Amino acid sequence: MRPAKFASLLFLLAASTAWAQTPGIVIPDWALPDSPNHKQVAPPLDFHRDPVTFNKPIGIFENQTDVGAALVPGDASYDAADKSYTITSAGYNIWYTRDEFRYLWKKMSGDVSLAASISWPDPSGFGDRKAALVIRAGLNDDAVEVLVAQHGAGMVHLARREVQNSRIKDMEYRVGSRGGLPGGATPDSLVTLHASRIGIEKKRDQFQLWISWQGEPMHPEGAPVTLHIDGPFYVGLGFASHLPATVSSAKLTNVVLKNRAGAVR
Repeated sequence: MRPAKFASLLFLLAASTAWAQTPGIVIPDWALPDSPNHKQVAPPLDFHRDPVTFNKPIGIFENQTDVGAALVPGDASYDAADKSYTITSAGYNIWYTRDEFRYLWKKMSGDVSLAASISWPDPSGFGDRKAALVIRAGLNDDAVEVLVAQHGAGMVHLARREVQNSRIKDMEYRVGSRGGLPGGATPDSLVTLHASRIGIEKKRDQFQLWISWQGEPMHPEGAPVTLHIDGPFYVGLGFASHLPATVSSAKLTNVVLKNRAGAVR
C-alpha cells in the first residue's frame, strides 16, 4: 500500500449525514460530493489505495477488481438471458488523479469495440453516479485510461487520464437545456431515457465515443481522443456510486465486446 497522507478526516455516522450510510467508516472530507455546505476537491497526490482483485470470472470477463478499494466492497452479477451485468459499488468518483469503482475486466491487445445499454435499478440514486466502459493500462487507482460513461443525471462523456497520477480530462455531451451543469442538463422528459446505448471504439491509438440517444443506429459522437496504451491492457465495465461509502447499482445490458474496431452496435 502506498502512503496515504491527507490533511483532515471526517468521521461520519449514518445518522449524521445522507452521504454516509455505513456506520463506523472514516471518510476523507475531500471524498464527499458537492453539497450546499461542501465543495469536493481533488485527492492529495500521495493518497492511493491498492486495488483489490477477486477470483470471480463473470460472463465474458476474466475477473473483477475494486479499483481504488472503495470503503465498502463492490459486487456484480450476470444474467445470460439478456447478456446483462448488474454492478454494485460505492466509490467517491472516477475522476481527478485516482478512481474508486468496481471493474469487470478482460485483458486484450490491439483494436477493441465495446458497447452496452445502461439502466439504473435504483432510479433515486445519486445524479453523478457513473456507469462506464473502460480501457485501462493497469488496475492501480491512478492508471492511464480512456472511458466513456453515462451519469445518473443523463450526461455522457469521453474521458481520459493521459499520464499516471494526473487529472482526468473529458468531453461532455448532454441532450436539452434544463440548466444546472455547464452546457445544460438533460431535460425532465429524457432523464429516464438518457442515452439508449453507449460504446467505445479503440482503433490503434484513437478512442471514439459511440452513442444512440433515442434508439437511432449507433453513431460516433464528437471527436476521438488520441492516447497510446501498450497491450495487454484491461477492457471492461465499471460503476461508481459517486458516494465514498454508499453502494448503488447500474445494469449494463446486451454487452458487445469484440477484439476489432468497427464492431460497436
